[in-house]
Amino acid sequence: MQSINKKSFLWLIVAAFSLSNCNNQNPSQKELQSEVMSVHDSLMLKMEATMSNNSALSLIKTKLDSLKTINLSLDTTKISTEIETVSAQLTAADDAMMKWMNNFNPDYTGKSKSEIIDYLKNQKLKIDSVKTLYQQSLSKSDSLLSKYKSL
Repeated sequence: MQSINKKSFLWLIVAAFSLSNCNNQNPSQKELQSEVMSVHDSLMLKMEATMSNNSALSLIKTKLDSLKTINLSLDTTKISTEIETVSAQLTAADDAMMKWMNNFNPDYTGKSKSEIIDYLKNQKLKIDSVKTLYQQSLSKSDSLLSKYKSL
């Protein structure tokens, strides 16, 4: 009877250990999934800002010729180049976001826990890279807009 109790006890320990390992992996997966989607959601809100800034920059650019007649010292070529550069950065950030969204696949069917974790870690790196593009392009465009908004 004691040997059955010992065996049962050992199986209970093994089962508890196995379950605790499974539980430790799931929060990691859930946490990574949550982090990835949180960055995604915050960037979705910034997409409107990139479009708005791009439109505002485009409007300034269309006014440059008429502004040059008012202020002959205005370097419209330099301003136009700055606007084109920053506008391209805003577009690149949006394009990177669209590419990430099109390539992200939350269907983990047939993947092991470690494959899912690796996939989510990779996706976190990618979406963080997109976040950096957004931050940089929005910062530069906000700066440029404040610089030339009075034109």
